[in-house]
Amino acid sequence: MSRRASLRVVFGIVSLDLIGFGILIPQLGVYGVKFGASPFTVGLLISVYSLMQLVAAPVLGRLSDRYGRRPVLLVSQLGSLVGYLLFALAHSLPLLFLARVIDGVSGGNIATAQAVVADITRPEERAKGMGVIGAAFGIGFVLGPALGGFLGAWGGNLAIGLFAAGLVAVNLACTWFFLPESRVAGAPSGHARTLAGVGLALRLPVVARCLALVLAYTTAFSQMEGTFSVYLLTRFLSSGPVALEGGLFLQPVVTDPAVLREASLRAGWLFAAVGVLSALVQGGLVRRLVGGAGGGAREARVATAGFVSTALGLALLPLAPDYAWLFPVMGLLAVGSALVNPCVSALVSLHAPPERLGAVLGAYQAFGSLGRILGPALGGWLFTRMGPQAPYGTAAAMVGVGALLASSLVLQARMSGARAAQRS
Repeated sequence: MSRRASLRVVFGIVSLDLIGFGILIPQLGVYGVKFGASPFTVGLLISVYSLMQLVAAPVLGRLSDRYGRRPVLLVSQLGSLVGYLLFALAHSLPLLFLARVIDGVSGGNIATAQAVVADITRPEERAKGMGVIGAAFGIGFVLGPALGGFLGAWGGNLAIGLFAAGLVAVNLACTWFFLPESRVAGAPSGHARTLAGVGLALRLPVVARCLALVLAYTTAFSQMEGTFSVYLLTRFLSSGPVALEGGLFLQPVVTDPAVLREASLRAGWLFAAVGVLSALVQGGLVRRLVGGAGGGAREARVATAGFVSTALGLALLPLAPDYAWLFPVMGLLAVGSALVNPCVSALVSLHAPPERLGAVLGAYQAFGSLGRILGPALGGWLFTRMGPQAPYGTAAAMVGVGALLASSLVLQARMSGARAAQRS
């Protein structure tokens, strides 16, 4: 099979995988509450996926180096299939947690797909090849939440889980019939050691600040993601707010199907709007704003603007008077996310030693994963203990501090670019 054909297969596999993942993002809170979860427990439901993924990804990476990419992809897809079927059939919180644990362990197949791209592309084509993965992420996070909203309103967690399992079944067939093994015996490993990468990254001034930025940003943003569907239930339903009162882990069960359907649909529409706007900004505007000489000064300026937009959106979120006002507020978050994520990762790649780029990018991804573990749990705890507004005020403050740190990178990146120009 040609390189281009293999890339198309990888694109299809990752797109379907991320659509299945995106379906669950706005729905976990709704169905956690259905089974008696407090906002804190809903946050843990989301955090446990990222925790399991962080633990499992290096193991799956080493296994793919030893036994090949294709077998690891197939086994991890089988795990995702089991996880989604459990989600579909879940009738209690323990089963929801088990489903998320299984799917998190299997979630390392994205890293394995990236390794396939690295195997089949030459170094000078690598960035373009990885862009295939980025495009698949965009499609997954645009289509997934909207599909989840419609499916949840129509058939609850059964419809969501069965549809996602169907996507995984298609992926299994595509991998089995159309994706050849890409790993060449004796080739160097494509997986960097994360701890070694962290040590190296922290010794690079610009990169170390970028690690702090991605940790702060993902922790803050995932506080919003982890609590938003529960927040909708408490404020923005046409039937009136749902009172969520109980202990730290459990609360009275919400059983009204009409309430759950409306919450599913409204969360899906909002996250779909965020995904579309973020894809448009990242695909069109960002490329015009960044690039060129200067050691990443333009990227730092654009990232600073993204931090400001996100902080403003998070601060305004608790002040929205009704559901319609959430769309412009979430638009600020979409624009901020589209500006921050590619620019901070670009700064890391610009200031990492070329021969250790993989290790440094591995450290960057690890800090992002840590934020996705901490954020939902912290947001859920704040929501449960201090009220629905607390996660968003805290997240806005964190991103505001990040804006100051990002602005300090403008001068530092400009100085680094000037020194590089003098050496050349």
